[in-house]
Amino acid sequence: MIIATVVGVYLAAQEGLSQALLFENLNSKENNFYLQHALADEVSDNIDTLNAYAHQLQDRSVYDIKVLHPVVDDFVWESMKYSPNALETPSHILSAIRRYNSEVALIIKKIEDNQFGPKYGSGLLLALNEKVSEGALHDLIAHYTQLHHELVDAGIDVSPLSNEQGQ
Repeated sequence: MIIATVVGVYLAAQEGLSQALLFENLNSKENNFYLQHALADEVSDNIDTLNAYAHQLQDRSVYDIKVLHPVVDDFVWESMKYSPNALETPSHILSAIRRYNSEVALIIKKIEDNQFGPKYGSGLLLALNEKVSEGALHDLIAHYTQLHHELVDAGIDVSPLSNEQGQ
């Protein structure tokens, strides 16, 4: 009877531990899903903003180029510094987005300082936007879409994906 009780308690503790680990893993995936989704939205919005800026530079000549300075959002990117889930995003995606943000800031600065002509600089921005759209942003969307499917399969209710994001 004592041996059965000890074995029963041991098995119950093991099952409790495995359930706790499963819960923690799913909770982490859910947090990571929302973080990556927000980052993808921010990068996508920035691409749209910078494409509009680049087209403005190409379509008209502006005396004071600084008047057109684009507002690039970085709330999610900056918030990720303080998130324990930030580094669960694949490093090649984080590195590509970091490089993109740095290159964008440098190109805009060089345009505004007249080191790059507006048409040349806008061409660089358009090419960079296309590169990140087809690379890091595409990979990020694929990654959080995979997380979404894993969470739905586990029975966790998360926000639905739009048709273009894999549903």
